[in-house]
Amino acid sequence: MKDILPKALNQLISALEDIEKKFGIKYYLVGGILANIYSIFRITQDIDFVVDINSQNIDIKQYISILRTYNFVPMQDWEQAEIVASETKILQYFDQSERVKFDNYILDKFDRSKYKRIGPISLKKRVKETLFGIECWVASKEDFILSKLVFGGWQDFSDALGCWLRFKDYLDLTYLENTSRDLEIYKEYKLLKSGIEDPDEYFNILKGL
Repeated sequence: MKDILPKALNQLISALEDIEKKFGIKYYLVGGILANIYSIFRITQDIDFVVDINSQNIDIKQYISILRTYNFVPMQDWEQAEIVASETKILQYFDQSERVKFDNYILDKFDRSKYKRIGPISLKKRVKETLFGIECWVASKEDFILSKLVFGGWQDFSDALGCWLRFKDYLDLTYLENTSRDLEIYKEYKLLKSGIEDPDEYFNILKGL
């Protein structure tokens, strides 16, 4: 996976950069792969990213037609992928070697759940970083932390904690404070910055709140 992941990422970013240039569709990477630059290095089996097709008045069917020109491989077939994506706002497909899975989230500006609201928020603050030697758009450090607290699993908190401990002197704390309140995850953020370094302790305290 060590050599396969960078190759798959290179294929993906080359395509996404070309798509943004030609069609104006903005993207940014999210999820576990960013732990490699923001938190503690760990192996991931897939690459997660978000695209904003609606701002360009491009629907899922049109977007898939664009994707098909870049040698990606659908999990089953593109017709089935379209059906699933229409319901879930997620497209899943592989790199050309069929060894790395891409989870392609479609930005949804109308769903008001915290799981969807984090998408448009993060898009506004996306930043260029270098990942495995490849320059690409990614969620900011602050939004990486916030998204991990939104989804709230054990590994999510570990990733958020790693980022907090590594970059806390450089983070926009006002933004984190205000946005965590807006997303209704302020208690999770408050616990994160309290000094807890054990994920198990974090969850035990959170359950008691």
